[in-house]
Amino acid sequence: MAKTTAVRLIKSSSDITPLIQLIPASTSFPQPGQGQFLVVRGDCIGAAGEGNKYFKLLYNLPSLEAEAPPVVSVGGPWSNHLHALAHACAARQLTVHGFIRGLDYSNTPTIDTLRSLGMQLHHLDRVTYRAERDQQWQGLPERLGLAPDQVCLLPEGGSNAAAVRGVRVWARSIFDALQPSAVDPVTLYVGAGTGATVAGFICEASEHCRIVGVPAGRFGNWLGDAVTRAIAAQAVPVECEWVLEDGGDAGNFGRMTDWLRDFISGFDREYGIRLDPVYTGKVARVALEGVAHDQRRHVMIHTGGLQRAAFPVLQE
Repeated sequence: MAKTTAVRLIKSSSDITPLIQLIPASTSFPQPGQGQFLVVRGDCIGAAGEGNKYFKLLYNLPSLEAEAPPVVSVGGPWSNHLHALAHACAARQLTVHGFIRGLDYSNTPTIDTLRSLGMQLHHLDRVTYRAERDQQWQGLPERLGLAPDQVCLLPEGGSNAAAVRGVRVWARSIFDALQPSAVDPVTLYVGAGTGATVAGFICEASEHCRIVGVPAGRFGNWLGDAVTRAIAAQAVPVECEWVLEDGGDAGNFGRMTDWLRDFISGFDREYGIRLDPVYTGKVARVALEGVAHDQRRHVMIHTGGLQRAAFPVLQE
């Protein structure tokens, strides 16, 4: 990859304000353990509520120069990552290519947004997509007639060591605001797709924090391994306890269960906070179950990505 300089998307301290909102107990969502439930409103951060994706791009984009290499990345037809990347590249007048998984999703609202922001789209059938993933996406530049060192290549979800560094910036601002201590510990809940965001919070958490990663699907053992590798790449000591917990009914990635549909609708009615069915709906459910068990502060990280919230999803 050509040598690049990181662009800081953050322009002022207000851009990383944790936006921590206290959620009271209610008849719809009781909190019998009397723990506090707080939500960090990542859906209010970034030009389009990108949340964690906003921070994953902090150290991943080339500087705005006349000869900046094109950005190349990959994702599904409702990808939060590609959505955030398209906004960031449009703002910096960077050429960006997105490789989309599947040939049967050519006109989703997310795809329409990517096109409107100037992202050049290329579709890969699912077999080819899996083959490229196995090769760490190294074949994508060749599909554009370019050499690997002529592009800025970002992996699926934008998840790499630079992405974890960016998430750590956000995590530090949140922990600075929360000030966890032995007498006032924190359990923090965050969605896990590729594991980079969870890893970023683990790297910054103190011994008075417990980090709960909530998988977005039935990913098996590889997700825990991915989180462990991402932490190791940061070369920092881990002080906190952390665990991956799906609450026993996470469902497959991108699919909706009956309880999840009802839960998301009820949460929006009660608190006026929109959740999506892929990540934040599942995180909120697990967090509320945690609140019921002890008197800690239970903090949910709302990772944004709400462009999927209004779209139909497959039923389990």
